[in-house]
Amino acid sequence: MRLLRRLSRLIRLIPHIAVGLWQAATILPHDRPPRSRREWETVRRWIYRALEIVGVEVRVHGELPDGPALVVSNHISWLDLGALIPVVDAGFIGKSELEHWPVLGFLIARGGTVFIDRRGNDSAARITREMIRRLEQGDRVAVFPEGMTNRGPMRRFHPRLFEAARATGAPIQPVALHYDNDVAPFVDHIGFVPHLWRVLGERRITVDVWLLPPIVTGDRDRRSIARSAEEAVRKQLAAATAEESVVGGSVSG
Repeated sequence: MRLLRRLSRLIRLIPHIAVGLWQAATILPHDRPPRSRREWETVRRWIYRALEIVGVEVRVHGELPDGPALVVSNHISWLDLGALIPVVDAGFIGKSELEHWPVLGFLIARGGTVFIDRRGNDSAARITREMIRRLEQGDRVAVFPEGMTNRGPMRRFHPRLFEAARATGAPIQPVALHYDNDVAPFVDHIGFVPHLWRVLGERRITVDVWLLPPIVTGDRDRRSIARSAEEAVRKQLAAATAEESVVGGSVSG
């Protein structure tokens, strides 16, 4: 049954990817993140259709305020990009390895992603300048402050990634992500294609996206800002886990 599900989804996914490549090359800008309503609507429709084909359902809780913001989220999987981009309308800061992924690297680059090489300080400074530039232009910028995907307890949020918000006074928009399926985490050094194959075999994967209350940066230092954002996301994930335990206990009882 899983094999049939995978093959059926692949048959639908391949032409959809071809459409995405055409749209990315002809509709989306090459030198900046999407900005107009038409550009973001193109991105949203393509991503939501891709998630539907793959079998991923996104449930959004809360509302996103207008205006520029630094969007920060816990990081579990490459699926996080699909869950977040249509919700927050933000260009992402992603690790440089993503740029070289076949097809997906090109698509997320056209979606406004800036790639960062974590090995060099010069790259970090360049990324901070780019984040400041985008925030000052009124765009939203999204980052995963843990720095890498994670199955278990959240890692510490790296304060360095909050410098652009501190410098510009842009608010922080914390987001908490939670999947209901253990196949979703992209960990254990598995490659993208083998992990996609696993995902395609699942009947359904649901991801909850909580848009938490924004954090005003004010005159606070970046460590304090990062700590507040991390605590907000941890609190929401703890509440979600507790709720799951109650529901699971009620069902099993």
